[in-house]
Amino acid sequence: MIQLAIPIAMVIASTGTGVPWSTAQQATPPATNPPATAPPPGTVSGPIPTDPWPAWPAPPIYRGNPRGYTAGLDLTISIAGDGSSGPLVGGGGGTLTMGLVNRDPFCIADLRGLETRHNVSSFKVAGPDDAPERQLVFQVPDKPLAALTVRASWPVIAFSSRIDEAHAATIAWPRNWDPQVARFLTPSPFIESEAPVFRDFVTKASQGQLRKTPIYLAAKDLVRRTIMEFQSIGGTTMVSEEAGFIRGYRVEGAVLATETLTGSPADLTCACVAVLRAAGIPARPVIGMDHGRDRKDKSKLPRGRTSMCVWAEFHLPGAGWVPFDPWQMRGQGLPQKNIRAEWRWFGSIDDMNRRVPLGYDFAPYAFGVTPDWPAGWTWRVNSRSFSPGQVTNVVSPVMISRGPVRP
Repeated sequence: MIQLAIPIAMVIASTGTGVPWSTAQQATPPATNPPATAPPPGTVSGPIPTDPWPAWPAPPIYRGNPRGYTAGLDLTISIAGDGSSGPLVGGGGGTLTMGLVNRDPFCIADLRGLETRHNVSSFKVAGPDDAPERQLVFQVPDKPLAALTVRASWPVIAFSSRIDEAHAATIAWPRNWDPQVARFLTPSPFIESEAPVFRDFVTKASQGQLRKTPIYLAAKDLVRRTIMEFQSIGGTTMVSEEAGFIRGYRVEGAVLATETLTGSPADLTCACVAVLRAAGIPARPVIGMDHGRDRKDKSKLPRGRTSMCVWAEFHLPGAGWVPFDPWQMRGQGLPQKNIRAEWRWFGSIDDMNRRVPLGYDFAPYAFGVTPDWPAGWTWRVNSRSFSPGQVTNVVSPVMISRGPVRP
């Protein structure tokens, strides 16, 4: 395994508008004297009584511009080839599980409107009603089946995001993380944050000033420097998306991506999350969907149709999760950007209200395995096992816009 190409400290030192870690720490107002918590200009709604939906972020993070959607997944699984391998399910039964984000600061699901269509025997919604994540668990029948077909959709409200940069830069590191947040400090599939390459990268980047630098500025600069290390990022997020038959996310993982400094948008996201976790900052990938219809902005995602995509979040103590999109940030002149200025696609993202998250892992691994590329679902089939490539799955994102909504 090779080291990441250029230590962050070297890049900071050569950047006129960048702020060295020691300078950022000295120039930051004390956290005991934060500015007023009024929303920044352009924020339509925040954690105020006129917003009746749950899971508000706290200042300096704000949400606004709510839009309604019907969102979900349509999934078909079958045996690859001519079917000579026998039925997909031979009579042993099992389960198929889809993850869904239930309560997120920037997306609220309403499972009272859940609709399903499937050829399995039954299904249930697992997890508490107010849980951040829940699971749709479909019971695979105890009889031979040539294919499994499952479709689930539900109403959601998505919000744009805004962050007060000056206020965020005053927040200090916490003594301890809340247990629900701390679980996003540990390694997970495709995000091998315990690997020495990430620990060494953080050490070189921070010049020994990590805990003396406000956590928001530390996270912001670590993300910037990780993005800058990559030599090439492909523009295709999903496997077989160009053919119209989505198989799953094109992802090899953080470690493999750093060996070549190339990869997919998902690999870049994994690397950024791994670096933040190695620095002691809770972070997570977010897999989901983007509504590209009627788009007029400069997003790299497809226009005119719904596509699956991936972004990331890190936790700001006392406030909540800060979204960022490493792939969209790439090519935005990051070496010259002032660390204290607002950056497009970092924290303040108008397009967050065009996105619906499905989960914080590429698949809900605690509930089974994926036969091929991960895409937000797993299964357990009790009657047989499958070799790679033996199963074909096609995933279609469901995202129907209902337009702006009012509190």
